[in-house]
Amino acid sequence: MKQNEKPSEQLHKQMEALYQNLRTVRHAINNNVAVIMAMAELTQRNPAQCQKLSQLCLEKAPAIAAAIGGFTELFEGAVSLQEELENQVTTPTNS
Repeated sequence: MKQNEKPSEQLHKQMEALYQNLRTVRHAINNNVAVIMAMAELTQRNPAQCQKLSQLCLEKAPAIAAAIGGFTELFEGAVSLQEELENQVTTPTNS
């Protein structure tokens, strides 16, 4: 945490970043799933496309997992900061 920032300001910034990351993750997942669904429909019409769909799924799955992993890390950081703030409020410091 930056020394010149209050914990509540830090949390607010982290929550903004979390929200933006959620939007990005949601968009990335929707795009990847839309491509997979389109290939699945094409495979139903043309079974010869099955190999291509399988390969596409293998390529897209790690991108989805990475997007979720990045969001999870950011979310856990925000939760930790929130818990830290709550502990500071409930535990008075001896100054």
